[in-house]
Amino acid sequence: MQFDRRIPTYLQMLALIGAIGISGYLTYTKATNGIPPCTAGGGCAAALYSPWGYMAGIPLAYIGLTAAIVLLLASPWRLMELRAISLVLFFVGAIFTIYLRYVEQAHFNGHVCAWCVSFMVFWWIAGAFELARVIRMGRAADVEPA
Repeated sequence: MQFDRRIPTYLQMLALIGAIGISGYLTYTKATNGIPPCTAGGGCAAALYSPWGYMAGIPLAYIGLTAAIVLLLASPWRLMELRAISLVLFFVGAIFTIYLRYVEQAHFNGHVCAWCVSFMVFWWIAGAFELARVIRMGRAADVEPA
C-alpha cells in the first residue's frame, strides 16, 4: 500500500513541527528578552540565557529552529543522498542534545529546562523515523533489480 510507506515520513514531519513550535517559541522569547514559563524543572530561563545557550555567538534556540525547518523541508524527498545528509544532521543534533543535557545537569544545580527536554524528545523521534526511512530505502535498493 502506498500510504503505509509514507507513515514514517508523516510522523517525522509531525515531530519536526513539534520541534519547530518549541524552538520557535524559545527563539521569540529570546529575541524579546522574555522569560519562558517553566512549570517543571525550573531551569528554563537559566538554560536560555546561560553561556552554554550559544554556539559561536548564536543562540541555540535559533540554531534548533533553523535545523528543524531545514529538515522539515527536506523530509518529503526520497533521494537517498538527501536522506543520508538528513540522517547525519539528526545524528549531530542528537549528540548535541546529549551534551546539553550534561551541561544542564553539571551547571544548573539539578534544574531541568522542560522546553529543552521537549525539543530533544521531538528531535530524537524525528531522527528515529529518519533512520527507519534510510534503512527501508537501503533494503528496497538491495531488492530492486539493476
